[in-house]
Amino acid sequence: MNRAMRAILSGARGITQREEAFLIVFFVVVFVFFAVLVPALSDPATLSDLAGELAPNLIAALGVAILMLQREFDVSIGSVVALVGVVTIWTFNATASIPLGIAAGLGSGMVVGAIHGYLVVYQRLNSLITTLATLFLIRGLVYVWTQQVTVSDQHGLIAFENLYYGSVAGIPVPLILVVLLFVAGGWFMSQTSSGLAIYAMGGNESSARALGIHVRRLKFFSFVACSALAALAGLVLAAQTDSGYFDAGLGFEFIVIAAVVLGGVALTGGRGTVYGAALGVLIIGMTGKGLRLLGVYTTWQLVATGLFMMLAVFGYGVRERWERRRRQLRRRTIVVPDSGHAV
Repeated sequence: MNRAMRAILSGARGITQREEAFLIVFFVVVFVFFAVLVPALSDPATLSDLAGELAPNLIAALGVAILMLQREFDVSIGSVVALVGVVTIWTFNATASIPLGIAAGLGSGMVVGAIHGYLVVYQRLNSLITTLATLFLIRGLVYVWTQQVTVSDQHGLIAFENLYYGSVAGIPVPLILVVLLFVAGGWFMSQTSSGLAIYAMGGNESSARALGIHVRRLKFFSFVACSALAALAGLVLAAQTDSGYFDAGLGFEFIVIAAVVLGGVALTGGRGTVYGAALGVLIIGMTGKGLRLLGVYTTWQLVATGLFMMLAVFGYGVRERWERRRRQLRRRTIVVPDSGHAV
């Protein structure tokens, strides 16, 4: 089974590596472009701030990418970010305990993921519609619970802010967290049987079942992992101000999904890497930071994100047509062994 799954993964590896090489070049071009216009962008302090700003997006993108590789979606992650922030700070106020608050926040996110997994995997509901419903449901519950008032830390547990502002040997804690997660995620997706199975499921779920892959179990835990990572992103955001905002994460899901698509993760599943998803986040984040430093309005940052999304989808369509054409040409030039002539 592992041999078959590795063959599935290696078939798309060459294309993926070329895409990631292009994304790296694209990112460097974007960085150099804005660094020339705004030299302050290349300052270590600015880059450190950017690492903190992009950490929640990068963390959430890891979970979204793993789901999209299976042709599944979770558009509720923005609402989960808000829920986790409110639950965490509320628990701080009730217990004066940072560990309990963090556990409650992460736990609430994992519960949401388990609900998604149950509804999609075992009740066979569409993941896009299911998570769209929970997007509104969770956001509405947060509004009702908080009465649209920010939940502030009443005990002044400022140690929690180290999750956002802290550093180890001069390296920001959010950056360390992101690197560890993506190293682990990249290893899991490329070196373990479960990671290879996810690619097989995205390529052809029926064939994956025939290979003996536990499709339901893997998909269920993928939904839990996606929401857990969104919860971790919510903790990082809450640590920035030591507060739980009822409107935190508005539009967050679409920015993250746009970045993952830009990073080469196929909408039809089975192709892409978590590293490509990270590059997509970095490109969009660098563009937004550069535009802000140039004094460009936030609305134009949204326009830029939309353009990147359109280019990514257009590029995906062109790539699919090119691949289809190449396969057709290969079939036409197959050599018949008996005659030695091409068909």
